[in-house]
Amino acid sequence: MKKILICLSIFTILFNVAPSVAHANDDGQKGPVEGEDYFEQALVAPLEPVYLPIIMYHQLTTNPARLDTYIISQDEFESDLQLLQNYGYTTVTVKDLLNFCHKREPLPERPVMITFDDGFESDYIYGFPILKKYNMKAIFSIIGRYTDMFSEPDAIKHINYAHLSWEEIEEMYGSGLAEFHNHTYDLHSMEKRRGALPYKYESDEEYRKVLKDDLGKLNEAYEQRLGYMPAAFACPFGAFNDRMKEGLRYIGFSVIFTSQQKINKLTGNPEELMRLNRFLRAHGKSVDKLLRQWEQYYKAATPTPVPPREGHLEGPLK
Repeated sequence: MKKILICLSIFTILFNVAPSVAHANDDGQKGPVEGEDYFEQALVAPLEPVYLPIIMYHQLTTNPARLDTYIISQDEFESDLQLLQNYGYTTVTVKDLLNFCHKREPLPERPVMITFDDGFESDYIYGFPILKKYNMKAIFSIIGRYTDMFSEPDAIKHINYAHLSWEEIEEMYGSGLAEFHNHTYDLHSMEKRRGALPYKYESDEEYRKVLKDDLGKLNEAYEQRLGYMPAAFACPFGAFNDRMKEGLRYIGFSVIFTSQQKINKLTGNPEELMRLNRFLRAHGKSVDKLLRQWEQYYKAATPTPVPPREGHLEGPLK
């Protein structure tokens, strides 16, 4: 009897609330009001938590003398993709995360995200062929000013410092394996403000204008060149705070990449995308060790990695 009364109570609440999710428009027709989506989602079972590791890369090289914290070898990058494949990971994009949160589209069992910051040309020369070889996707967050500079016909280029041109970006994007996002147009500097952070005494209105003018310039270029407006922003130097988050939200961004090195737990709440953590891939770092640490988040047993082919570097040593 008690169970019947509880069921009747729930039915009464739903019956009384449901009619309030529609109202009469100017033409007398009923339409949705604010809160209808929330009401519908509230009746859907919550998503199972998904663990998402994100790896942050910067520049690739074939010159051993250049290897450091932010520059790894082409062989190390290929070894990383091979290991991710052996452990059963599937690369995902920002679009996949947005669909997971807003359309409740499932992510693969072991999603992983590969990101490149700054937009160096070496990502195209050394990294893009490897992505195609393993059919894996990656996110590239470029600095707009440098892409414009190195897209000029008379630009002097060298693989050590050149950035992606718009022609190279269009080719990569057209492959379906590269998704492009924002790393500022010209705020990637420590000379004035710290990256894209606000000044201490800058008003919210003034700060939003700075973000809109700079980041908006790059997003408009993306829309013109690629036909879409990026939703994600990668924080220069990992500099991030709540004022930045709210400023980015205000001008239309819904995904923020930071540099805190920990795994992400996603439950379908869009707010979780406003601060995504990433693991920095430095030269000499043991990615195999990192993947084994991630195993604690998965129920499946750790698969035995496939031995590398002859002559191939198995991965970073240390």
